[in-house]
Amino acid sequence: MRVLFFSPYFYPYTSGVTTYPLKILSYLAKKNKITVLTFPLDKQSAINYQQLTIVRMPFIFKISKGFISPQSLIYFYKYAKNSDLIILNQPNFEGLFLAIIAKIFRKKIVSIFHCQVFLEGNLFIKIINFVLNVSMKTQLYLSDKIVVYTKDYIDSLSYFKMFIDKTVNILPPIEKFVPDKKFLSKLLRLKNNNIWIGYAGRISVEKGLEYLVKTMKQLNNETITLIFAGPYGKVVAGENNYYLFIQGLLKKYKLKHIFLGNLSQQQLSAFYKLIDVLVLPSINQTEAFGMVQAEAMINGTPVIASNLPGVRIPIKLTNMGIIVEPKNINKLSQAIKNILKNKNKFTNDELVKNAEKIFDIKKAYKFYDQLLTLIN
Repeated sequence: MRVLFFSPYFYPYTSGVTTYPLKILSYLAKKNKITVLTFPLDKQSAINYQQLTIVRMPFIFKISKGFISPQSLIYFYKYAKNSDLIILNQPNFEGLFLAIIAKIFRKKIVSIFHCQVFLEGNLFIKIINFVLNVSMKTQLYLSDKIVVYTKDYIDSLSYFKMFIDKTVNILPPIEKFVPDKKFLSKLLRLKNNNIWIGYAGRISVEKGLEYLVKTMKQLNNETITLIFAGPYGKVVAGENNYYLFIQGLLKKYKLKHIFLGNLSQQQLSAFYKLIDVLVLPSINQTEAFGMVQAEAMINGTPVIASNLPGVRIPIKLTNMGIIVEPKNINKLSQAIKNILKNKNKFTNDELVKNAEKIFDIKKAYKFYDQLLTLIN
């Protein structure tokens, strides 16, 4: 099939909403012609990646994390007309115009729904959030199929009742990589005899990292170091101020910490192997699953995550961690102590093998093969 995929952000921009489709599209490209429409991260115009044709459309300016690009209508028209299937990466605002064009040409539309966006801030930010979600809901209405991570998450969104007949769920594609040996050795030297509390992902507001930092202050343990893996600062769209805020807290409380930055999959696997526990202290439903949880689990690392729809599912499926209420520093502190004292309860060979079966990436591949056959 000739598949057209649209996402405002795409690789090498790193987040769950880009990592997920990159894995699926790279697999589908073995049997199908895949074209990705996205916007540039720098001065790139068009590049190829693992059999994907990636076209980066020009834009005039950005509002918050959204792109204002009248030129994109020309690209949407050109590529939609010559495609068999349109896949929209949700959430996004810009894809509404592509969805309308696709319907005019009577093309099938699949939306991969990662999460709903809950932006906090002044009136202007709230207006942006409202417009974004109206656009996204309209795209979902125009879609023939909607793919979601978990039933738990969409059950928490009342408007999904109108889409239930065309909604299907599959756990996101989780892949196990061999750890980078050189990077593993480097981390071993850094760690020494310290306890490493790890976080993996973008440094962004919905992650609730200030509560993790405050928990570290409450623990007041000089042997503990906070280890952050993932992009931060100006490379994360709209989140530099939040990163500076977190940096300020770390310095204020004089906490030992390391920012490793963006890591390769092999380096990330080494990171998971060495941390004592991974913490995902998300505070709102912009977080819908947290793929890093599953990645940590199949590498043998226990997890602490917030009791939010979707986010709590990996731990419920595997029993490899503890679920805590969002923003509750006392509960988070207790959970960290519990796991450090009883690590064998939360990670052992049996639990890890079970997690590998649950998150087997072949299940996601088979699902998308069947979906394309059904759509076709």
